[in-house]
Amino acid sequence: MKKTLVAVAALAIAGGAFAQSNATVSGKFGFAYTNGKDGTGAKSSGFGVTDGNITFAASEDLGGGMKAGVSMDVRVRGRGAAGVVDGRDAYVYLSGGFGTLKGGSVDALYQTLIDLAHPVQGQGLDSGNTNFNDGDEFVDMISYTTPDMSGFTATVMLGDANGAGGMQSAAATRDFAQLGLAYSNGPLNAGFEYTSFGANGTTAVSNCNGQFAECSKSRYRLSGNYALGMVTIGAGFGSEKYQTFTLKDTALGVGATFGSTSVGLNYIRTKSSVAATTSGWEAVADYSMSKRTSVQVAYRAEDANAANTVTSFRTRLMHKF
Repeated sequence: MKKTLVAVAALAIAGGAFAQSNATVSGKFGFAYTNGKDGTGAKSSGFGVTDGNITFAASEDLGGGMKAGVSMDVRVRGRGAAGVVDGRDAYVYLSGGFGTLKGGSVDALYQTLIDLAHPVQGQGLDSGNTNFNDGDEFVDMISYTTPDMSGFTATVMLGDANGAGGMQSAAATRDFAQLGLAYSNGPLNAGFEYTSFGANGTTAVSNCNGQFAECSKSRYRLSGNYALGMVTIGAGFGSEKYQTFTLKDTALGVGATFGSTSVGLNYIRTKSSVAATTSGWEAVADYSMSKRTSVQVAYRAEDANAANTVTSFRTRLMHKF
């Protein structure tokens, strides 16, 4: 009898310990048919993978209101041996009543402007055909986010772009310091981001996004959206300062949901003194067959500063898990 009680107690303790930690796997995969034309007027069409990500996440209750966790995102898409599988955002964190401390490697140039300004997105208006594109630039970073204060949060982030383990202000990289403010409460979502690239604003273009012959010195973005029943409207503005000019971005969007169907109309414009003004718009219709599976139709048109407008019509089937 005593042995049985000891065994039951041991199982109970072990079960409690296991209950303090958990791990999850989630992801998405999308496949589409696309046809359109590029800036030269050349037409193309065909099938292809549009999305393919797997996220591994785990967390542990440390007691006293503290939690530790990790999230690792892996991109799985395309075909062939090269570039099919590679890393995306990956970080470890500590959280509690003090806020959240996070460290890892992330895309430092999130398109926060259109994430909020365009409530319903399709192919996205950051494709690189216009100046409104930062590209992928993963950096090692450490950040701190305050606890939620009636919908308000603040984040401070330091990014090390060259992976040398420090913030080398003289290095030919895009090391940066960033301040972010966010508000989310009820129908209103808003965000502000200021990023300083310091001395690295003078480095070679190969270390930047490749759009212009110099790197930016600083950038700020302000965007948000507001839900009016079934309709959500969004807007955003950004300004990026370079050595000899300033690039200004404007984003507008509107989305509506009718049962299982969501529709959206989005617009962007970029303007500077060293390049012609470019713009783009997108119309989206998304039908949810279930909580995980959806069919989306999207049309995108972008002024690429070329002889012809870049256009793309896509029909996509997406499944999330």
